[in-house]
Amino acid sequence: MSVDPNVLAALSEALESLNRDPQRPVPSSVIAALAPLAREGTNLKIDLEASRQIGAPLVTLGYSVPESDLFAPLTPRQRDVAALLVCGQSNKEIARNLSISPATVKDHVHAILKHLNLPSRAAVIAAARSPEKS
Repeated sequence: MSVDPNVLAALSEALESLNRDPQRPVPSSVIAALAPLAREGTNLKIDLEASRQIGAPLVTLGYSVPESDLFAPLTPRQRDVAALLVCGQSNKEIARNLSISPATVKDHVHAILKHLNLPSRAAVIAAARSPEKS
């Protein structure tokens, strides 16, 4: 996922503010700059202790989406492939279950990753299995 440079600057400012005085609230201007990251299902965590230990900001940003919403941009066949992928099936197993070739499964998996903007099969599985789904 690519993050807007303005959002990165706001994250840096938020970290600096928290490091200066952890008891003081982050300025509202910083919070407003982080607004592009805020949407339903978003978790933004700033781990100050880990940041101090590793010497760099540790910020995690995660999204959880209900599976039905997650797979909404997919075609019906891609949804079939994605459902089996989430069950942990290999391309060969998916091909056998759907009576299609492994090459077609591979094409569907690539399309699924592109449509969902996820980097890997594991990321699809993690997004679909997220305990934070609503």
